[in-house]
Amino acid sequence: MLLEFLRAYPHCREATGVVIRRLAGRENGANWTLDSYDSGRALRERCDPALKLIVPIVQHHFDMAPDA
Repeated sequence: MLLEFLRAYPHCREATGVVIRRLAGRENGANWTLDSYDSGRALRERCDPALKLIVPIVQHHFDMAPDA
């Protein structure tokens, strides 16, 4: 989902992947964070600001499911 939102930004359409990781506790209400991403052919300096907007919104609406 994060990758889909990132690719919606005009200069980030070439991004190829995101990696999230579970947090030991909660930070600002979230139990996961963005670990890394691959901007592909998009410029990181264009995608970094987009992710700073996207990640908190998605964190607010979704938790990472517990390990089974």
